[in-house]
Amino acid sequence: MSDPPGTPRFKARAGLLSVMGLIYASGCGGPYGTEDFVGSTGPGLLILLLLVTPWLWGVPMALATSELSTLRPVEGGYYRWVREIFGEYWGFQVGTWTIIASVLDNALYPLLFGKSLVYFFPQMPGWQQRLAAMGFVVILTFLNYRGIRVVGGTTVVLSLFLMSPLVWVTIAGLLNWKYNPLVPFQAPGVGGWTALGSGLALAMWYYSGMSEISTAAEEIKHPGRTIPLGLALVVPIIIVSYAAPTVAGIASVGDWATWESGHFAMIGEILGGKLLGTWTFVGSVASYAVIFLAYLVWYPRLVWAMAEDRMLPRVLARLHPRHQTPYVALMAYGALYCLLVWLPFEKLLVLDIWMTGAYSVATLALLVRLRARESPRSAGFRVPGGRLGAWLVVLLPAATWVTVLCATAAEHWIQGLVALLIGSPLFLLMSLVRRRRARAIGAVA
Repeated sequence: MSDPPGTPRFKARAGLLSVMGLIYASGCGGPYGTEDFVGSTGPGLLILLLLVTPWLWGVPMALATSELSTLRPVEGGYYRWVREIFGEYWGFQVGTWTIIASVLDNALYPLLFGKSLVYFFPQMPGWQQRLAAMGFVVILTFLNYRGIRVVGGTTVVLSLFLMSPLVWVTIAGLLNWKYNPLVPFQAPGVGGWTALGSGLALAMWYYSGMSEISTAAEEIKHPGRTIPLGLALVVPIIIVSYAAPTVAGIASVGDWATWESGHFAMIGEILGGKLLGTWTFVGSVASYAVIFLAYLVWYPRLVWAMAEDRMLPRVLARLHPRHQTPYVALMAYGALYCLLVWLPFEKLLVLDIWMTGAYSVATLALLVRLRARESPRSAGFRVPGGRLGAWLVVLLPAATWVTVLCATAAEHWIQGLVALLIGSPLFLLMSLVRRRRARAIGAVA
């Protein structure tokens, strides 16, 4: 692969601990949010998906990201990899799908933070919740403005804080085991195909985020070694963070059909009194912060890379002279999220997975293409098993994504196809703008 164009360069500031915090934040952030799906999917099916899906989706993504980061640690990560191997068109599609996913996903966490304050201030009106959400965006955007090392350190502290009450909940729940957490396997009245589609989309969403660390590779010390090691250490923690508290909560408290968002705080209060209940609730708020922080690292850097490649307006490629952050792209995202908190915005989980699956499968396909080219063996991490191992890493997630598409197409096919295809006309528009700009520069010269 050739070096990307442009002169701005990033400084390697983040070490292994910061990388681990960022991977955990973008790949997990705790099990908060699983509660709504316990009742709609069924406890047995959801637990099965939480244990099986990482091997079909998250682990293959981690393996592919580790090898590709060893081969090509470049800012912009998977977008740049796809562009350089498959061409500008597919690079632009991957970038477009990622930007759409960034709006569908990350815009929700500030709003959830604002709504969560009702726990402490029951009479808090909606407009004050949204002002609080704006403050959430401004503060965390400022932390990102200061650089990846500051964000990495913050995510480590917050992740440890939000994980601590979950350890307590898990131990207390297992010691008070009363119910079979796998019964019933499926929620009554829900079709098997429908339950599988919604549950699998949820589990894929939980175990997404493994490839995002690649977008800030130039800001990581020794990325060819640090990224694979960070993924290897954190992915098992992510799996346990999702499955263990969910199993312990269902087994000890039961009443799975009444679970809804925020239920882990109630479980904490039942198992450990008001102290654990409040701590678990505050931990859920911390999870919103770490997830938002991590994704606000990845998305502006991908936008920066697209602007640096003249796929987006060049102003978005500016770097801060001191902090070496893509501050214009970062401020654009911050402003967008501040506006979105005032809209009746609901998370479109399934559509998010359509987009995330699209750019993830394109990234995975690079592994097979590079193996087919017989690229020189890297001294760093390599997916084991030769070409067969590479094919398995691609086919398992691709088949999982296609299953979700088939299971959710009846309800989401229109918006899904629009979102998947919108990158083509946008690419033609940007190509036209670039040609006109080039002709104008040539005429002046």
